[in-house]
Amino acid sequence: MTRFLLAPLVRDDLKTYKIHLGSTNILMEPNDAYLCIVPASGHAAGSVFLPFEDDGGTLGVILSKAYLLANDTAITDPTITRQLG
Repeated sequence: MTRFLLAPLVRDDLKTYKIHLGSTNILMEPNDAYLCIVPASGHAAGSVFLPFEDDGGTLGVILSKAYLLANDTAITDPTITRQLG
């Protein structure tokens, strides 16, 4: 069994989320259901340069997922809202 390295929990109106620091995968409490959110590609992706990121953008992905989930009632993407139940 591997240990789940977590960023601080993100809590909002619908769920509480755990974000893995290595893989950026998201688990939803209470049953650790997987939430699939993939980074956008194209024009918007990678538009903010973080000079301290040498790992290819993992920190940026974690921060963007945390920011999105911190206001989970405002999410309108049907792919994500279906998973939130």
